[in-house]
Amino acid sequence: MITGYRNSLLLMLAGILLISCKEEESRPFANPTQIDTYFPVSDFLEEKIKKSEGVAVSKVIQFNEESEEVRFQPDQEAWRKELDFFFQADINKAAFATAYSTKEEEGLLVHRLKPGEKGTIKEIRVQKRRDRVVSIRVETLNDNLFYHSEVSGEIRLDAEENLTGYQLLGNQKVWFISPTRLRVTAEIE
Repeated sequence: MITGYRNSLLLMLAGILLISCKEEESRPFANPTQIDTYFPVSDFLEEKIKKSEGVAVSKVIQFNEESEEVRFQPDQEAWRKELDFFFQADINKAAFATAYSTKEEEGLLVHRLKPGEKGTIKEIRVQKRRDRVVSIRVETLNDNLFYHSEVSGEIRLDAEENLTGYQLLGNQKVWFISPTRLRVTAEIE
């Protein structure tokens, strides 16, 4: 009798587990580290680079006193690498859910790191005209006893939200080494 009761109980438990597994499989997997609190920089850029594949880019790179000019036609993967600074600036992560204050005015959305919060992304500024993004500006700061780095970047878009250019400005100082300055200016043709 006890064996029959135990077998029935095990079968019932197995049935419940199978049913609960089936329900779990039918739900889409949610990424617990992603949130939708701030401007979705990565998603926005993914959409823009799909439309920009194969366009010509003229870029000037200045590293301290040296300068180089290049012209190329990036595919989607090259665009991701080219705009990596901006992709890395996406603050829609659970760790930053309350780290930024948001201020929205006519044509301007600003996410600013709150005092006392930790993060290298200090500010993201999204400028809009007639509900269309015309620029995204990102300010970063990484500062400790041995290392100081400040980078600002800006992406410009036209009235149809097509990429028209981008710029990166950076200063880096490592303890006992001369400061490094970087400037990248690109125009999209």
